[in-house]
Amino acid sequence: MKSLMHPVTSIATRPESTYKSGKVVQTSGATSLETTLDRTKSKDKSLSTYYRIAGIAKKQIETFTSRTWSDLDYAKLVIALQDYNSLVPFTTLPNYDYLVYLRHHGFPSPLLDWSRSLYIAAFFAFNNPLADRVAIFMYQEHAGEGKYDSSNEPRIIGLGPNVRSHPRHFLQQGEYTLCIQYIDGRWSIGKHSDVFNLNYKGQDKLWKLTLPANEAKTVMQKLEEYNITSFSLFQTEESLLESLARKHIPTT
Repeated sequence: MKSLMHPVTSIATRPESTYKSGKVVQTSGATSLETTLDRTKSKDKSLSTYYRIAGIAKKQIETFTSRTWSDLDYAKLVIALQDYNSLVPFTTLPNYDYLVYLRHHGFPSPLLDWSRSLYIAAFFAFNNPLADRVAIFMYQEHAGEGKYDSSNEPRIIGLGPNVRSHPRHFLQQGEYTLCIQYIDGRWSIGKHSDVFNLNYKGQDKLWKLTLPANEAKTVMQKLEEYNITSFSLFQTEESLLESLARKHIPTT
């Protein structure tokens, strides 16, 4: 596993790097990073519209889960998100804890989730691969220079780990990024790939390394020695049974 991961670890020594695992659809040809909201092909990219939908879902989620979050005041958010200075310079994302919960529980999200752990990213890459190669993405928000943003271009904002959320957020050493763009007098949700295509010199660096999927058994066995398993990352009954099955049922 050490030799297999060497190309990744050589880049991983860079400061402030986070990692993203993903499945490669084909052996050749890179696929871009997409959020789960991107995959819905939603046409309305307004950030305030997403908050409105999240607010509708919030009441039912709180009812059935007994969890509670701070009020999501949609009327105030609509006004605030029309102001360019509401997110520049960026300090915090409204209702960040609730948005992280949505991301971890299957609700389409504009947040792209990353891990500070290379090995956790490797787990997600090699766990039940669907093609003959898997990928690990590495992102560096700051590359030794001050971050530059243009008022009319999409920008990526990094959202740190210090948020009260579901335990799996901490188990998976999670961090998140959000791509936003100010269009037609309001903040909208952008695409991360559009920022990476701008090729800024000292910021928003992305690497994608593909690895052979036939090494999955070796990698997953080694990760188990580090106590990186489905159960250690999700802490559910389903993940416990998945971990036990992987350990005790022989595979080819």
